[in-house]
Amino acid sequence: MKPKVDKQLVLRALTDAKFRKMLQVNPMEAIELAQIKGGMVAVNAVLEAVAVIDQQITHVGDALLCVIVNDPDRPIYA
Repeated sequence: MKPKVDKQLVLRALTDAKFRKMLQVNPMEAIELAQIKGGMVAVNAVLEAVAVIDQQITHVGDALLCVIVNDPDRPIYA
């Protein structure tokens, strides 16, 4: 069973580069600083959620830049 992910911690990890790095490099300090309940299980759940969101953002960016070329003189942007 997967642990419930704290959405506030995910948001902080997505928007605060120093906090995200701390979660990755020194999770015990992050647990203490942010008073994370659930310890390493919670930290790993947050990092996993952040990785999934990063991947989704990458795919959306690729999709936005996709060009379908049926006729080289008239490309269709999708």
